[in-house]
Amino acid sequence: MSIKIDKGSVLVHRVFDVGGEIALGRAETLLSELSRSFRLKLETDTRKAIIIKDAPLKVELGEKRLSLNGTEFTVGLFARLWDYGVISVTLEFQIPPGTRWEDLIRIAGDIESSEDIDLAAAAAKNDLKKQIMSAIKRPTEWNVSEDYVTYLVEKVQGISDPRELLDKADIAALILAEAREPLSSMSRDLITENVLQYSGNDLAVIDWNSALLIEPDGQRDVADVIEFSLTHLLELRYYDDMLNIKLDELYDTIEQKKEGILNIFKNFYADIAEESSSKYIEFSEFLGRIENSLKTVGDPYLATVFRSSAEQFRFEDWRRSISRKMKTLADITQILQGEVNTKRSHWLEIIIIALIAVELIPLLAVPLRSLIPGPLLRLFGG
Repeated sequence: MSIKIDKGSVLVHRVFDVGGEIALGRAETLLSELSRSFRLKLETDTRKAIIIKDAPLKVELGEKRLSLNGTEFTVGLFARLWDYGVISVTLEFQIPPGTRWEDLIRIAGDIESSEDIDLAAAAAKNDLKKQIMSAIKRPTEWNVSEDYVTYLVEKVQGISDPRELLDKADIAALILAEAREPLSSMSRDLITENVLQYSGNDLAVIDWNSALLIEPDGQRDVADVIEFSLTHLLELRYYDDMLNIKLDELYDTIEQKKEGILNIFKNFYADIAEESSSKYIEFSEFLGRIENSLKTVGDPYLATVFRSSAEQFRFEDWRRSISRKMKTLADITQILQGEVNTKRSHWLEIIIIALIAVELIPLLAVPLRSLIPGPLLRLFGG
């Protein structure tokens, strides 16, 4: 019997950095007259609940018609505003009832290659950003975004246990949106080894590019935790890119630095040193937010989902990269600061010697006059 999807949806995420911070209370006030919004509550039942500190603001953005390879879909749009300056836009495609697994893989490939999805998400972000601009502290326009796809399946024909999908369906092809050629067993194993289950009725396969969630009751707490992790990945990438820019600026400053006496009065590295220190504190606070913002209450499973997402998104690699660049920036800045201070010290020594010489001139003037013959002094009016 072939695998068919009777009920499910595809959540297509696009995540954008729009500023240093979003005042959620202010944003909620601005949006209250324009759209229905509410704070995110991640909870399933009395046994499973998680609490996110500074919960994001969810904004319903209505529906939109999109075409995927000639097939029309009515897509629901919503966004979440996160207090650390991130807007995540989600486009939700309903999977047509009776869709075969092979057709779902084809839909996945169409989603992967669609430019209309990117345009729709960017337009939604831009409109939302304009509406809440006064609530954004230090607005920015970073041209990098994160994308992710979550396949949320509620009812499946052809299986009695979700784990049967591991043998009967090509999960790896769906995760990688690969409909053109069959994957090797090695590629499949890399995908399907990261399988999580809370009960015998659900299943989660989480990868760096997308995730498959079998949720018979339609709960979205696992999908929300993955989205939460995705926003942190974007911020890690932002800080890494920011450090690359700062290091490039520092190298350019070294090459273009001016020579001469004016250098003792202007420190060309002071601003960079001060800003790098500020960014170091900002990044340290962000790391603390990653570690503390997700608190689990009686649900180790969702904590496992968060850790699995962090592993797939390579959080630790990004942290090490950023820490290494921060240390490089601090070391170079310290060396250059020492160079400037040394040069200033040398010039101060020269100035002190010159001042002492000026003070000694009047004292030497009288003895010198006594050595000059009188007629010569009278000749020059002395």
